[in-house]
Amino acid sequence: MPHGPAYSFSSNQKPELFWEKPDGSFLGFWPREWLDRLGGAILKETDRYVWEVWQPDYRADKVYSKTLETGVTHHLFPAIEKTYRLGIRTQKGFFSEEMISYIKNLQNNPVILMLYGTYGLRIPFYIEILRIFGPVKKFPIFFRSGGMFKAPISELIELHRPSTYLCLLVEHFRLKKFVRYVDVISEQSESALREVKKVFNGRIEKLTMGCDFDFWVPVALTEIKKSIQNKLSIPEDKLVFFASGNFLPRKQLDKLLKTFDSIQDRNDFFLIVAGHGDEKNTNLLAALAKPLIKQKKVLMHPYIEGEKLRDIYWASDIYVSVATDEGGPVSVMKAMACGLPILSTPVGETADIMEKYGCGRFIPVNNYSEWTTAILEILDKKIPKILDRKIAKEAYDWPNVAKRFIHVFDDLIFQYYGIRH
Repeated sequence: MPHGPAYSFSSNQKPELFWEKPDGSFLGFWPREWLDRLGGAILKETDRYVWEVWQPDYRADKVYSKTLETGVTHHLFPAIEKTYRLGIRTQKGFFSEEMISYIKNLQNNPVILMLYGTYGLRIPFYIEILRIFGPVKKFPIFFRSGGMFKAPISELIELHRPSTYLCLLVEHFRLKKFVRYVDVISEQSESALREVKKVFNGRIEKLTMGCDFDFWVPVALTEIKKSIQNKLSIPEDKLVFFASGNFLPRKQLDKLLKTFDSIQDRNDFFLIVAGHGDEKNTNLLAALAKPLIKQKKVLMHPYIEGEKLRDIYWASDIYVSVATDEGGPVSVMKAMACGLPILSTPVGETADIMEKYGCGRFIPVNNYSEWTTAILEILDKKIPKILDRKIAKEAYDWPNVAKRFIHVFDDLIFQYYGIRH
């Protein structure tokens, strides 16, 4: 993994799994990381593999390990900040000598190294791994991108200082030099696949994340929906919009709150925003939501999972996703599994499938007046078409998703080790 535990998102509480250090400090992780969940889904389908998640942690003084109920073993590795030079400029990134040593110790065993990153291979430590092991590697490398990769050369169309153009060109060709050591790259969205092809000529697979369609189901009865709405203090006869995610600028939840604030004279909507973030972004959203909360038109809900999160999906009439870029997102996959119509910016793999089947309602990433128009039309009963749940299940149900990954893993194991499953 390219990032450490999200301590800043839960600054007042210890992680779900944690260790206390002799000096009174602590470290740990939340077993909701996507690699933990993907590994759990894969191990549920096959016993041919073991699955380990390696996560850097600046708080770690040694390797800390915990095996989850799913069979996934999660490790926290000591890491430091290091200065790298991918282009002509320097940039900061993490470095873990222990991770490098672990890879060296494993390289003579049947192993697949998966490098995971939301924004693709432009992660300095991953380039370092390819530089060290690539020319002499004895094992396959599978790069799993989170769906938002952008090739450096694609950024040349943006406005920069002259030195930045040179930096992007250098980074682009350096990336191409090392990415040739990767055996397979997977992406989620069509737009990200096109970007990968600008730097990589090898095998590319379109693989998504997923969710459990036996759990994420439509609400069974209107009475259940109304009961949940009552518990959440949602006034009667409102059209309930729901948006969720980490409180990050690219999620544009601040812009969504401003859009609903612009139509606060309407009395027929209710917006739920659920998630968490660092102190700065959390306070920003709280301030924007305050006037609408006073009018009982907005609920800012803390981060939740499982049945409590499903209750919010069940209480809602339409799901909203307004990010500037996305890989999936899984939040929309869950909404599809729950049978909700979708209002979304045209980003991520879920946008690909909605466009293919003529479902949902798209709004431009940055044209906020169009957001207002779309919301007003939905309030006036122009509800977006819902994606057929059978189509969504085939695309996103965990067993189906896991089998697609296993197929790629089996190919790599046969290619490198002659083991056929």
